[in-house]
Amino acid sequence: MTANLNPTDIYACLSRKVLGQDDAVKQIAVSVYKHIQGVKWGNILLIGNSGTGKTTIMNAVLSFYLDHPELARYQTMLVMNAGTLADESGEVHVQRIFKNLEADVRNRLGSGVSPKELKTHIENATVCLDEIDKIAARISDRTNVPGLMIQQALLTILEGETFYLETAVFREGKKKPVRIPINTSKMLFICGGAFESLYDQVYSLVLSGKDGRSIGVTYTWDEATKDLKSKRLFNLKDHIRLDDLFDYGMVPQFISRFSAIAILKNLDKPSLKKIMLTAVDSPFVNARSYFKTFGIDLHITDAALDLIVDHAEANSRIGARSLRESFNRMVAELQFDPMGSGHLQQKDGRQVLMLEKEMLAPHLSDPGTK
Repeated sequence: MTANLNPTDIYACLSRKVLGQDDAVKQIAVSVYKHIQGVKWGNILLIGNSGTGKTTIMNAVLSFYLDHPELARYQTMLVMNAGTLADESGEVHVQRIFKNLEADVRNRLGSGVSPKELKTHIENATVCLDEIDKIAARISDRTNVPGLMIQQALLTILEGETFYLETAVFREGKKKPVRIPINTSKMLFICGGAFESLYDQVYSLVLSGKDGRSIGVTYTWDEATKDLKSKRLFNLKDHIRLDDLFDYGMVPQFISRFSAIAILKNLDKPSLKKIMLTAVDSPFVNARSYFKTFGIDLHITDAALDLIVDHAEANSRIGARSLRESFNRMVAELQFDPMGSGHLQQKDGRQVLMLEKEMLAPHLSDPGTK
């Protein structure tokens, strides 16, 4: 059934929706391939700043499943915040994962789903847990008891245990209780988090050289000074070790349940520009559809696009989300009254709205002028 799908095929599908993160997408493709082939330990941990694409990757995986009818048994998927597994009193409820998965199966297959169908679809589900870094055992040098308890509770299902789902199904027109054993070893877990202080933590260790790691140095010729200039090169992906995550506050047994760690890089200008112009959820693409309802063709000048992208790159902590923030500031008034905006042009019998740098300037400072 799945013999014709290999990691390169999966990568091709995912990379159409996830831009600028090729290495991470390749790792995700391998994990998804393992999942649909029944190979254990495909669980993957995504580490990257907000706006680098963790949620986009999770949504792309779901789209991949849905675009392939032969993968129907793998289409059950859950995306939830890891912290919501604990209630206000700190008690952990991992059963929320299984109840949400059950709800997803029933939504797709109908209320008449059988116990066998529930078992099959839940056992082959993909579970995406976001903000996994917020369940570290320590936060700001303080013990985070709920986080530690969530990690310990998740160990049970990450390592492949049997969980019993207490539910009810219709038999002979009557609702009857059932207890369905769920083997979690077939599930795929994709967990993601920003791990905001991890970069500085690892950088300090590498810079000190105390544990054998050293930072790379590159030399370039400075024509003005007629001399070589050195520049330290640090990439978290090249230097991170599992024990760095232990020091961060992740339980060793928890982290060891992941077969791969994918580091998402901060998006560069070409990637941000491509996201802005072509991504399905791009604010520009959405705005173009919006203005189309008025019979208006929306365009953006290179200068305006560069300014938005420069601002997003400067705000690497929120990455692609900065594109939306900057763009929405620019078009808010235009969306309210495009006809009366004074910016419409007539070109070849069409009404055109050209977004220019000068229109953005009052809402956003130009990084290049600072």
